[in-house]
Amino acid sequence: MIFVLTNLLLAPLSAASVSSEAALRNEFLQAERQIGSVSYEQAQKLLQKFADYPLQPYLEQRRLQQFLTADERIADFLQRQSGTPMDWPLRKPWLLHLAKRQKSALFLANYPGSNDAELECLALRYQLALPDADAAALWPQVTQLWLVGKSQPKACDPLFADWRKAGQQTQERVWQRLMLAAEGGDTSLIPYLKTQLPAVQQPLADMYLKARRNPAVISNARFFPLKQVQERDIAAYGMKRLIWRNPEQALKVWQRFANDPYFTAGQRLDVQRQFAIALASKGDDRAAEWLTALPAELIDSTLAHWQVSHALTQLDWPKVQQSIEALPAEVAKDASWQYWLARSYEQQNQPELAQPLLQRLALQRHFYGFMAAAKLGLPPSLAHAPVTVSEQELARLQLHPAVKRAQEWLALGRLTEARREWNHLQDSSDEQQKLVSAKLAHQLQWYERAIFSLADVGYWDDIELRFPLAYQDEIAQSSAKADIESGWAMAIARRESSFMADAASPVGARGLMQLMPATAREIARKPVQLNQLYNPVVNIDYGTDYLNYLMKRNDGNLLVATASYNAGYSRVKQWIPKDHALPADVWVETIPYRETRDYVKAVMAYYQIYNIRLNAPTDVFKPLTTMQIGVVVD
Repeated sequence: MIFVLTNLLLAPLSAASVSSEAALRNEFLQAERQIGSVSYEQAQKLLQKFADYPLQPYLEQRRLQQFLTADERIADFLQRQSGTPMDWPLRKPWLLHLAKRQKSALFLANYPGSNDAELECLALRYQLALPDADAAALWPQVTQLWLVGKSQPKACDPLFADWRKAGQQTQERVWQRLMLAAEGGDTSLIPYLKTQLPAVQQPLADMYLKARRNPAVISNARFFPLKQVQERDIAAYGMKRLIWRNPEQALKVWQRFANDPYFTAGQRLDVQRQFAIALASKGDDRAAEWLTALPAELIDSTLAHWQVSHALTQLDWPKVQQSIEALPAEVAKDASWQYWLARSYEQQNQPELAQPLLQRLALQRHFYGFMAAAKLGLPPSLAHAPVTVSEQELARLQLHPAVKRAQEWLALGRLTEARREWNHLQDSSDEQQKLVSAKLAHQLQWYERAIFSLADVGYWDDIELRFPLAYQDEIAQSSAKADIESGWAMAIARRESSFMADAASPVGARGLMQLMPATAREIARKPVQLNQLYNPVVNIDYGTDYLNYLMKRNDGNLLVATASYNAGYSRVKQWIPKDHALPADVWVETIPYRETRDYVKAVMAYYQIYNIRLNAPTDVFKPLTTMQIGVVVD
């Protein structure tokens, strides 16, 4: 290794090597591997050799990461690279090293503040130790760090001990933190918090833990002795969980607390809201009673959906109209409710009211706009408005250091580093520069960044940038083999990954079309290595085959197949009515999972857009205007 490095250091950059970008990049990668383990003099020569290379600062960062005692050089580097992707990966370990060496003054001088709990605790400890410290002004920050539903780093323990000694830990705060731990936090924290409660309240911690593990326990009348007001917190929490698992049990518990004077108005409304949503999502007839009992000031987009959705499941069109007209004006003007208001008029033989609403919607580019256009027999409107940027703006942006670094990381196949640089550029850009960056990313065929850059400024109308013809040939070939329309496959890929070939979801889906490894194995009928799913050609091939499979399993129904791609065939099958049929748009609107509901609407709209962009003759939405899902009774 040393021999190779010596050659790299001594060999001057010849005209041939300078002209060869590939050779220069290979030399950079070699230097990146070695710079942390060579002498100071050799490291300086390497840095000088790559002085004009955009990624040279990363070599300096890599070197300094290995020598965290070089305080002056690190401070100087961080000042020069403040806010860039090179800042925090060096700053955090250096700050922790300063803390280890008890250099509190240097720590505070170079700590800009962050969401890192460990560093925040260290900074507050050092601030409290200053001669002129104002403890009263700092305790609220410590309280905020302590009052979370999870354990904090050990570096916080001394800070919390001082905070506790100062009388800042109260019974109310302990109970509040216990609630946070129980209601979605780290339940392993509960036994510790139990010890911080007075003896008389400690059984409450056990009750909370039992309700978290099995909410059905609250249905036992003896579970709540009702000796302490905090039991109502547990009751509310348990009922909100139990209503989803066993509505009958939850409603029975509610009867015990409905008139309890210690059950607060806030708790009552919180439970009522959850009951209304849960019952509506299950298609329970009792949902209407709960939905209408909620005060108007609580109506938000979620409750509005379930109020209208419940009426739609009953095909109660007067109720649909009544529910929408009762919504707050800001909620009711949303395109979705305008569409359903039009549909309610249509179904009540009031075309003179329905037509104007549908005509306005038909000019818009979304699921409801395309549905409205199809109902009126009008062509779908793309409402395309390209971003306006000049060649001079593009040329200037290409000279930006972050852009140069991002392009080099792209050329090296280091997508994570490239995205960090682009995100840094976005964070430091005004709205116009973000539009320019979107245009530039598209020109670089870095389609995901173009999509995200436009989303960052809320510019939705440049169809070419937002819906690029990425991987067009590969998708067309695979779709033809799988006997599906390429516009559908492209819409799925756009929704799933925004064309990020290396996309990976928290649940394990991989690649452009976000395939689960098990699904890929099933489709391939052979073992499939995970890294294969990051190959666009392989991923598209399996993804289109899977779409073909879902179409066959769902009797060729496009909507149900699309929903199945998101939620799974077995789950979607449970959402199909067994004794009646629903119009296609009603079925989509009443899908109980919001994620799948939004997914189907988005993919259908994207499919329509891509068919227009690909000059495909199919109008995706025309068949949906007459489609019925469920059992059609003659």
